[in-house]
Amino acid sequence: MLPDYSRYYGSVLTHIVDHCLSPITVARLNPGTQGYYVLGGKVPLHIKFSRSRKGPWAFTFHRDHQIQYQKIADEYGDCILALVCGKDGIAALNFAQVREVLDDHFEEQEGISVRRKLNHMYSVGGTNGRLSNKVARDSLMQHVSRLLGQKVLFASDEDHTDSEPAEAPLG
Repeated sequence: MLPDYSRYYGSVLTHIVDHCLSPITVARLNPGTQGYYVLGGKVPLHIKFSRSRKGPWAFTFHRDHQIQYQKIADEYGDCILALVCGKDGIAALNFAQVREVLDDHFEEQEGISVRRKLNHMYSVGGTNGRLSNKVARDSLMQHVSRLLGQKVLFASDEDHTDSEPAEAPLG
């Protein structure tokens, strides 16, 4: 039987592979470290999931998880955090956004909460604050595109298969 995390991690990785317009490599970042991958050999990705069917979706971060995330972000210059919100979608944050909601003074346990109203973007808050901007439903691919410099297919492009896919901004 497959563990729950395989389904959630697989949904994120499948989403990335399906939306990149050129081949991308995916590898586990460190053996024994659950939920960390590296994309294209240079962009770290950390996946967390909430099983809740409806929001708000809660994500727990223990001190050792935050220390590990910080080390990886320091080593690579950034780290995408993909928050799988049940079957609703994926809210992705970069390192700077994570620090807006979880500061660098790590408590024993802290958390991030994600909410979304019907037909709206995600609102993200954490133990130490709220993001000033909403998070788009295609935020994962925005971060992947920016950090890898790859063209990607955004969700809005899927509705217009007769036209060229939009390119994500590179900077």
